Amino acid sequence: MTLRRKITTTTATVAALFLALLLWGCDNTTPSGSATGAGSAADPTAPVRVGGLATRPATSATIYLYRPGDDLRGPPFTRIGPLGDDGKFAIDLPPGDYVFVLRERRDGEESGPVREGDLKSDPLQVTVAAGEPLDLRIDAFIKSGNEKETFGPTTQMTTIVTGTITDAEGNPLEGLRAHAYDHVQMSERPKFVSARTGPDGVYTFQLPEGGTYYLCARDKYGGPPKVGDLYGRYDKGSVEPSGVIISDGETLENVDIVVHTVW
Repeated sequence: MTLRRKITTTTATVAALFLALLLWGCDNTTPSGSATGAGSAADPTAPVRVGGLATRPATSATIYLYRPGDDLRGPPFTRIGPLGDDGKFAIDLPPGDYVFVLRERRDGEESGPVREGDLKSDPLQVTVAAGEPLDLRIDAFIKSGNEKETFGPTTQMTTIVTGTITDAEGNPLEGLRAHAYDHVQMSERPKFVSARTGPDGVYTFQLPEGGTYYLCARDKYGGPPKVGDLYGRYDKGSVEPSGVIISDGETLENVDIVVHTVW
């Protein structure tokens, strides 16, 4: 009887100790999703949700995001869109400063000058802080007036280059632009861009000053030519592009450019 009592007592003691340890473990368990220790602070580089509403939205409107100091005519940091009819948008961005610009070009292109009748907004600069979602409103309006097509200063535009953009058979092409560069590599942003050609294929540059310019013509604006694009350089039949040399106040005519389909 004494041995059986000792065994029973020992078993009860072990069970009580196990229950106490189990209860202690439940009371000290870290809740799911909570952080402990030195790494509990939120990641300061984690993306932040930025959303909002664009007024006067359209199904093909796009919001372009730039960094402060960027050329707003150039390639964006990223883009949102095309937007839906409700004008709502959302994007996850790393903390930092951004400039939001909404544009909708009636010709459907993703880049190039914004013309009369196109939809646009004024630049909106915002600061995205770590862990602080933003709700923005972007007001767009229809551009009214189109004083110039050429990029650059508009004063004393008395230096003129004009010509015709054609295909290889000499047929004038409508809807293309001529681009003028100030370096032979023609690898950076064009210094000037003409208006689109009409049915006669004629383009015109009004330049602020004389100099040496290198010209090309294409049906798209921005980035290198892609397969299927129309593209050609003014080259006078040579392999390398030919420079167009013009003096202040001079007018050069018949500076014709032949384009081909890129394959």
